[in-house]
Amino acid sequence: MRKAFITLTCLAALLVASLGLKAQEVTITLNSGWTWISCPVADTLDFATAFGSFTPSSGDIIRSRWGSAYYGNGQWRGSFSKFYPGYGYRYYSSRTESAVVSFPIQQPVYQEDVVTTLGLTGVTATSVVVSGDVTIDAYNHVYAHGMCWGTYHMPTVDDDHTSDGIGTGVFTDTLIGLLSSTTYYVRAYAVTDFGLVYGEELNFTTVGHTYVDLGLPSGTLWAIYNVGAEAPEEYGNYFAWGETQPKDNCIWSTYMYCHGSSNTLTKYCNKSNYGYNGFTDGLTTLQPQDDAASVNWGPNWRMPTKEEWQELYQNTTNTWTTLNGVSGRLFTASNGNTLFLPAAGYLGGSNFYFIGSYGYYGSKSLDTANNPSHMIGFRFMNSTGSGLNPSNRCYGLSVRPVRTVQQH
Repeated sequence: MRKAFITLTCLAALLVASLGLKAQEVTITLNSGWTWISCPVADTLDFATAFGSFTPSSGDIIRSRWGSAYYGNGQWRGSFSKFYPGYGYRYYSSRTESAVVSFPIQQPVYQEDVVTTLGLTGVTATSVVVSGDVTIDAYNHVYAHGMCWGTYHMPTVDDDHTSDGIGTGVFTDTLIGLLSSTTYYVRAYAVTDFGLVYGEELNFTTVGHTYVDLGLPSGTLWAIYNVGAEAPEEYGNYFAWGETQPKDNCIWSTYMYCHGSSNTLTKYCNKSNYGYNGFTDGLTTLQPQDDAASVNWGPNWRMPTKEEWQELYQNTTNTWTTLNGVSGRLFTASNGNTLFLPAAGYLGGSNFYFIGSYGYYGSKSLDTANNPSHMIGFRFMNSTGSGLNPSNRCYGLSVRPVRTVQQH
């Protein structure tokens, strides 16, 4: 998207430079030999009028897609007769030095309403739907349009943006990958014969993910649903440990931080016999860029540590129950607040296991005592046996985010 737009941005810059917005004439320097002229006029201009104040040299040539002209014996000869907006031309100067030609054109009209940011709908914690409209007259062209956005005023196409093609009319974009509880600014843009034009700026604040205060000693606040879910009973996405995007096949050969096996680790390894070619780095806790909660929900959120899972377990009572037909465990705190964890099972390879009967949840903590190819997560069953449990890092587990009271 961005690579394709670089060409259009360059085109917009050439149009602005050649049209000379806010000026009464356009001047172009003709170098010795061939010079590319990018759209020297804002409207169709007769060739003879355009060069009325300029004296070419014998042997000068101008070429376009419609024809060419040759200057000799004091006059132009050939099939080229008009300049058209939005197209390029080549001029060959037989001079040894550069020359400047001025085009006597009227000041172009700048259309303030060429692009409009119409409105916003469907604001969620991570996305929004934005619509725009491009309306121009017959003497203007649209080479690209879309939306640009950021967390500060007046975003431009140098920021996050979409590229929705050419032409006019109403268009709609869904902006994704936004951070929760964050204010964004957005505006439509269009690249036209008059350059890069922006619509009015709108702003919105993404929805915050909901949490519950269980009155825990550490003050840790627990999200009420999993990453990838929108309700407490939904399973959400499954993440290999240290990976931040879900995938369909969770196995060692697809795991990001190894060379295909459990004893070829390339990150988060404290024992050389598990590292690739004896690799160790001493990292035992997920860094923010490898934390599925932080990356998907924003920096206020993170995966819990093994100690925070233990704190939850020891400071609440829990029972096996169902919520809207989904089995799981309900944790009840002394302040009366509750937290439901669905029994989402886990993803091993391309298969799901124990859905509806077990819950497997990730943490930030590596299994440093025994096997660094494992992490320490939290497991519960439909009977007894809930608590901390080591699990293969390559398996896809549920992620339940937490945040601290100071961050809200």
